Amino acid sequence: MSAPTPIRVLPDAVINQIAAGEVVERPASALKELVENAIDAGATLVEIEVVDGGRRLVRVRDDGSGMDRDNALLSIERHATSKLRELKDLDTIATLGFRGEALAAIASVSQFSLVTNREGAAAGTEILIFGGKIQDVRDAGAPRGTDIAVRNLFFNVPARRKFLRSAPTEFTHVRQAFLLEALAHVGIAFVLRADDADVYRLPAAGNLLDRIRDLYGPEVAGHLRPIRFGNGVVEIGGYAGLPPFSRLDREWQVTFVNGRPAGSPVLNFAVQNAYRDVLVGGRFAPLFLHVDLPTDLVDVNVHPAKKEVRFRRPTEVRDVVVEAIRLAISGGDLPRGKRDDFRREPVRPAFSATTGAPAAPAPAPISVPPPVAAIQPKLDWSPPPVPVPEPTSERAAPWAEYRLLGRVGGQYVVLETADGLVLMDPRSAHERVLYERLLGAMEKRQVPAQGLLPPATVVVSPTQAAALRKHLELLKELGFGVADFGADTFLVDALPTWIAGVAPGALLSDVADGLLQGGKGAARDWALPLVADVAGRQAVGLQRELTDAELYALVRDLSQTEMPYTSPRGKPTVILLGMRELNRKFGRE
Repeated sequence: MSAPTPIRVLPDAVINQIAAGEVVERPASALKELVENAIDAGATLVEIEVVDGGRRLVRVRDDGSGMDRDNALLSIERHATSKLRELKDLDTIATLGFRGEALAAIASVSQFSLVTNREGAAAGTEILIFGGKIQDVRDAGAPRGTDIAVRNLFFNVPARRKFLRSAPTEFTHVRQAFLLEALAHVGIAFVLRADDADVYRLPAAGNLLDRIRDLYGPEVAGHLRPIRFGNGVVEIGGYAGLPPFSRLDREWQVTFVNGRPAGSPVLNFAVQNAYRDVLVGGRFAPLFLHVDLPTDLVDVNVHPAKKEVRFRRPTEVRDVVVEAIRLAISGGDLPRGKRDDFRREPVRPAFSATTGAPAAPAPAPISVPPPVAAIQPKLDWSPPPVPVPEPTSERAAPWAEYRLLGRVGGQYVVLETADGLVLMDPRSAHERVLYERLLGAMEKRQVPAQGLLPPATVVVSPTQAAALRKHLELLKELGFGVADFGADTFLVDALPTWIAGVAPGALLSDVADGLLQGGKGAARDWALPLVADVAGRQAVGLQRELTDAELYALVRDLSQTEMPYTSPRGKPTVILLGMRELNRKFGRE
């Protein structure tokens, strides 16, 4: 049996390379650390250059405060930082960096150079490091600020270098890291060059929306709605995308916590929950979310690369984020083109959508007609009407003007708007209208009840029974006739009219589970799926082709809903084909 290997203290070079494996995964990681150091130094301009996707070079230049020689040498030592003095400072971190290990880690696995100078200094300092070993320290002529070049990352760690991907893949990560920093710090000018070509040249922006427009274009910016909400402790800002404009990936969903690009399982859940009822599964709307709260309520020292944070009051953060996004995306206008652009010679359809014969001259663009009777197509079954309070104000229509062009396949409706074409699914649109009417009646506690003959006896679990007993008054307000019968048994003698056909046992069990998740404050959460299901069943009968008058009324009713762009089950009510997209498809761009 061999003798046990003695314990030894690792050499500094090995320690640095281990740290590099945690902090620096790829060129984009190095870029993130260098850019955040530049921002902490007060830079107003950050210039980034990469070669071969960052594998051969990542260079970051800034016009920040710079360093003298002593501080420059200290900056490349492990755990040397100007941002912490004692352990309690971790509770009030306001800078992007704080560990003091990034430069040492990066320098240990690259050919590293640092040139820096302070305002008014006689000379700057240049430090050359090769694989963690200082090669030279000398005076250098340089403007105020810092210029760091990282060449041949992982050149001395072949096992790590072989895990780097192709240049295009690495540049994709570099670009994403750049976008996050540019979005987080809109008051700073940024430049990104790749292989001697400009990719982005961003001036300092006056606000987040201007920076989004510079990065993603006016089409994305036009589909965003501002987020402004808070509870006095947690403040939410940024922009949320309207559901029709979505992607199959999360590339356009970014979150910032106290100005730091960072994520959290709590934030991911909150975003998913906020969009749950308005987006088809697997689709993601653009979201640029800023969460600000006192520094002592967030722990930024969770992930070695500072990618994730932990909240000390996660439930509060979750609830505020959900409410902020829901308020932002409810209602509102779709982006509009210039009104004068739409007041042109009316488009004349070549054929009638119903007869195939040459169409009569098309009328001028029309506004939504005066209110007519709400659409109530004949259904196989129809519950008694639900009283809905009169709206206190008119909500803006999703489009200011439109013209009905025709129908496709007897199902979909084609409208022309100022921005191009709108395809509408009348069934999903009708489902949305019914859903919000029913939901509005519930929230106003004006839901009529229908008695059950005979009453039903329902047995639930002990925990479910406790939740039901606690909220019997709430259930009564929502149209449920539920009485405690003892021994975890309840007598159900009435249900809300619009769900009177649902089996009382399963329904009461689902209601109890919803109450267990959040009590009275969760009533909306468990009610939404129920209402959506009912609205969907009511819309099943909408199979016939609607008349023009009915379509006009449906468009008007849809425009008055809080979320006119999707059905309660996340299916689109409308699909937008903007002029820009049409021009691109026909090769005019």
